[in-house]
Amino acid sequence: MTVWSLLALLVAAQSPSDSGASLFQAWCRTCHGADGRGTPAATTRLEVPPADLRDCKTSTAETEDRWVEIVARGGAAFGLSLDMPAFGEAGTPEQIRAVVRYARSLCGELGWPPGVLNFPRPFLVEKAYPEDEVVISGTASGQELVYEHRLGKRFQLEASARTAFDSQPNSFDGVSAALKFNVWHSLEHRALASLGAEASPPLGRQDVWEIEPFVAFGAAPAGAVVVQGEIVSSWEEAEGFTAFSYRLGVGRPIGRVVPMVEVGWTVPVDGGVEHTLSFYPQMWIRLSRLGHVAGSLGAELPAVGPEPRHPRLIAFVLWDYGDAPLLRGW
Repeated sequence: MTVWSLLALLVAAQSPSDSGASLFQAWCRTCHGADGRGTPAATTRLEVPPADLRDCKTSTAETEDRWVEIVARGGAAFGLSLDMPAFGEAGTPEQIRAVVRYARSLCGELGWPPGVLNFPRPFLVEKAYPEDEVVISGTASGQELVYEHRLGKRFQLEASARTAFDSQPNSFDGVSAALKFNVWHSLEHRALASLGAEASPPLGRQDVWEIEPFVAFGAAPAGAVVVQGEIVSSWEEAEGFTAFSYRLGVGRPIGRVVPMVEVGWTVPVDGGVEHTLSFYPQMWIRLSRLGHVAGSLGAELPAVGPEPRHPRLIAFVLWDYGDAPLLRGW
């Protein structure tokens, strides 16, 4: 048999119906439409309008494995619409992955950071991935409400407000605004990096303008361990640059939980602030089945810095509103 004959037999053995495009038309066309934009709910009598698969923000934010799980197990398994059927018995794992990859390819735009680089949020380190999130965090008697909004492929706007219920008469601690830009990401290296800056005006307990430029990065080269870090410089009105902070966190996903340890090291410039070093052991937990609501609980353990250096409880809960409404996905 010649080489050309062997190639012809191999091509013939591959059924066209197993391609991602063909499977999409067979499995998904009724609800998602032939082009992936979604069939109007009125024509299909769907409880929830189907997602527009050409919306790059939606199709890139999650991992491929999460899409595979939803297609295989159906929407009900993740607290989503019952109209999304399970195809785990109708197709092979290879077919399901093929149709998922075709559906995600309908975005058609390059430059969107892939969802596999959207690592679990640490307590201290600013994530490099642009987000649509609401976060409520607390450290001992202090609280912070953070709103994050993604703009286009790589930008993120952030606004936050802080309070502190302690012995001081003014419980309003201040507000901040930040802008972040993802400058680089690589699916091959499973890594990304972002630049940004946060500004705090003289409001509440904040008596001068403060600006903090930062660079943040994340990487999971081995797949099992996630490393995230941040370098922050602090500039204060009339004082100039007062300190540099170096933050590093390491975690390992284990099912729905991610044990993490972070370290934060602040180095003063010309004696502007005190040298500090703290450790932050914590446990990140996926609360909803979909994964759009998560929380973390841990402690801040000061090792170097002003006395008294007492341990403090740290915690946060987040809602990724870009994934689903708060009450869905449970």
